Amino acid sequence: MDKIRHKLKGWKERNLSFLGTGVLIRAVIQAIPTYVMSVFLIPQGICDKIEQAICRFWWGGNEEKRKIHWKNKETLFKPKQQGGQDFRTMRSFNEDLLAKKIWRLHQNPDSLLARCLKAKYYSHTNVLKARLGHRPSFVWRSIFHATWVIQKGGCWKIGNGSNINVWEDKWLPQQHGFKILKQHEQHTSNLLVKDLRNEQGTWNLPLLNNLLFPFERDLILQIPLIKEEMTYTFMWMLTKDGNYTVKSGYNAIREWHYNQEQGPSNMISNKAAWKKLWDLKQYPDAKISCGESLMTTFQPEWLS
Repeated sequence: MDKIRHKLKGWKERNLSFLGTGVLIRAVIQAIPTYVMSVFLIPQGICDKIEQAICRFWWGGNEEKRKIHWKNKETLFKPKQQGGQDFRTMRSFNEDLLAKKIWRLHQNPDSLLARCLKAKYYSHTNVLKARLGHRPSFVWRSIFHATWVIQKGGCWKIGNGSNINVWEDKWLPQQHGFKILKQHEQHTSNLLVKDLRNEQGTWNLPLLNNLLFPFERDLILQIPLIKEEMTYTFMWMLTKDGNYTVKSGYNAIREWHYNQEQGPSNMISNKAAWKKLWDLKQYPDAKISCGESLMTTFQPEWLS
C-alpha cells in the first residue's frame, strides 16, 4: 500500500486524460502486488484498499481530497462489454496467479517445489486431490485456496482410463461440469473408465445403457478411443491447447462470479450496445469519455 500511495502521489492526475489514467492503473498500480500475489493469498482488506485507491485515482481524487464517484466500484471493475473499465479485481487476480502455481505443480511433478510439497501434504495422491492438512504453512494454505479454479475449469483426458473414476472424476468434455450426473449404485462406486470398454477396445454399449442416462451415453460414444496405451492427462478446457494461462483463468473466475449474480433483464441488450461503443473507429479518449457519460445514465437506444 505504501508503494501504491507513493506512485499515486507522484502523478499529476489533473493533467492526465481518461486514457492515460487507465494505462497507469493497469500497467503500474495493478502490477505492483503481482509478485506477492503469485505466492501468497493477500487479505481481502488489502485487496479492498487497493481497489479503493484505484477508484479515487480514476475519479480524480486522492486521500486528502475526495471527489464524487459516479458509479460504484463493482461497475468500474467489470469488463468493458458490461459497462466497466476492465480493471482487474484484486482477489480474482490473486486466485488466478495461485491457480497457475497449482497447474505448474501438477504439470511438473518432478520439480523441487512439487516434490517438497508432495512429500509433506499429498504424498499418496496428486495436487488436485490434496487436502489442506494439519498445521499447513501459509504458502501451502494460499496455493491450496486456488485449487477450486483448476478443478472447475479442467477435465481429464482419459487415455487408457485406468486411473479415472467414472463417477467422481471429471472426464466428460461435452458435459456441463465434466462429470456424470447420474448417481452410482453402491456396487459400482469404484468403477473405472477402462471398465466401460469391451475386449475389442470399444465402448461397451450394453453396460453404458445399463448404467447411464441416454444423453450421457451418447456423449461418451462421441469420445474417440486410442488403441495405444496412453497415460491420462489433465486439460484446461478454456484454451485451445489445453494449457492453463493467466488470462484464461482470470476471465473464467470473473465469468463464474458474474454468473452467480442476478443481472437486470436488459443485460444482453446492454452488452451488445457496449460492444458497439468500444468497436467504434474513434480515438480511445473519445470512446472512454463517451463510456463515462453512459455509465452515469445508460441509454442503450443511444447506440441503436
